[in-house]
Amino acid sequence: AALSEFEKKLLLAAIAALLVSGSFLVTASYLNGTIEKPNYGGSYTEGLVGQPRYINPALTAGGDVDSDITRIIYSGLLRFDSSQTLVTDLAEQMPEISADQKQYTIKLREGLVWHDGVPITADDVVFTIRVIQNAAYQSPLRFVWAKVDVRKSDDRTIVFTLKEPSAPFLPNLTQGILPKHIWESIEPVKVPLSKYNLQPIGSGPFMLKTLRQSEDGEILSLTLTAFDRYAGGRPYLDQVELKFYSTYDDLISAYHSKDIQGLGYVPFDKKIYVEKSSQINLYNVNLPQYQALFLNRAKAPILSERAVRQALAESVNRDQIVSEAYLEAAQPSYGPIPPGYLGYNGAIQHAYLYDIEAAKKLLDDAGYKLAEGSTTRQKNGQALEFTIVTNNSPLNVKSAQLLKEQWEAIGFKINLNILTIGELEQNFLQPREYETLLSTENVGADPDPYAFWHSSQRANPGLNLAGFASREADQLILEARSNSDPSYRQSRYQRFQELVSADIPAVFMVNSLFVYGVSTKIHGIELRNIVNPSERFLDISRWYTKTKRVFK
Repeated sequence: AALSEFEKKLLLAAIAALLVSGSFLVTASYLNGTIEKPNYGGSYTEGLVGQPRYINPALTAGGDVDSDITRIIYSGLLRFDSSQTLVTDLAEQMPEISADQKQYTIKLREGLVWHDGVPITADDVVFTIRVIQNAAYQSPLRFVWAKVDVRKSDDRTIVFTLKEPSAPFLPNLTQGILPKHIWESIEPVKVPLSKYNLQPIGSGPFMLKTLRQSEDGEILSLTLTAFDRYAGGRPYLDQVELKFYSTYDDLISAYHSKDIQGLGYVPFDKKIYVEKSSQINLYNVNLPQYQALFLNRAKAPILSERAVRQALAESVNRDQIVSEAYLEAAQPSYGPIPPGYLGYNGAIQHAYLYDIEAAKKLLDDAGYKLAEGSTTRQKNGQALEFTIVTNNSPLNVKSAQLLKEQWEAIGFKINLNILTIGELEQNFLQPREYETLLSTENVGADPDPYAFWHSSQRANPGLNLAGFASREADQLILEARSNSDPSYRQSRYQRFQELVSADIPAVFMVNSLFVYGVSTKIHGIELRNIVNPSERFLDISRWYTKTKRVFK
């Protein structure tokens, strides 16, 4: 018998239900049997404050837009990954180090080419280092390579020879390499004027496509495209665009108007304008940089008393400095090697915990008393007084003001001398004419403290700003820098930090954080520790916006 209308509708509904449930089963089975992976395609646009001048790895030293762009366009023999581990870039494998640790032999990968298709050879590497070493080029990196001999043993093999063993040398092999065929015919005096500083040919993950300028010559943006033959593999993103702004207010406005997806740097005082957005990820990234008050005992006799130095260390409210000066973009600091870097000794942070009453007792026991009606302690007519010298950066000024409040609350008299960087450098830093100096130090890619804490570096141009001198510390520093074994260096650095902590040549305040803002649509970003802001691009070839599903 023929189906009734009701039965037909019932049958159609049943078939539809089977189809729907079947499609759900197929979809569920597909999802369960596959995983999501990055795919090629998409783009990223970042805003930066400043103007490019020298997109050239021999002329940049970090900390500006030139360094940012250079990091993306050029490659080194080695590079750091997101965990600050050295890995190969143009090199085929990690260098072979001689038994006396003076010679580093490194081989290039096969088939490497520049963005213009010309093969990369050992000649390019030798040329780059010799350009940097040549005083006529005025490279800011010259001192890094001053005592290194470089030669090629064949077209793919380079040999670096040091005068003395130096464990901190290895990170230098991240130096960006220049194409010899582009630069060799340009006289040193003409290098700063060369068009190739703004039309670079590199070997990094992205290559220059277009440069857009305003009518008056201001660079508005650079468009970079993925380099298919990059040594680390073709980047996932097809394109990266960098847009340039005059101020951070302009940068923030560009983000809110959706002209950019990322902010190359989010200043502490601008963080509030972007942090509430659900469409941005803010990365607080560790830098190997600390702020400290360096104590010059030669100029302030009261600081020769350990009890006074300890009272200063125990009465610093670091949390207040983090919150009120750095607006949370920092962490408390207790020593000369920051957390996350080789040799860090976490035990020293417990040596001088914030304890106002303990600090007061130290001063009382040392004979520094408060007279009736006075707010400044004295001993034998000597006031507990000194001057803090610092530059006029907002961070240092605010930190100095907080230190003055904190220490005057326990009986010190603190004077502040705020100067321009030029005045500070010429009149105080070079001749060491300060009682105390509030400053920051960036220890770099390797934690070697030689430049900052070895006794030979006490006079200008050395950076031992506290005049710290310890035979044992000197020996530990030299031992650590002459041996490339990480565990050996770790033990020396940990003991070195114990000596610094015991002597209190400086009062350590905070470790700075670099705040980086990127759209939630950009994936694959892994940032923990970087040496300078340009290193946020270390793994840019692995960033992605597109995905695909592949079977498990």
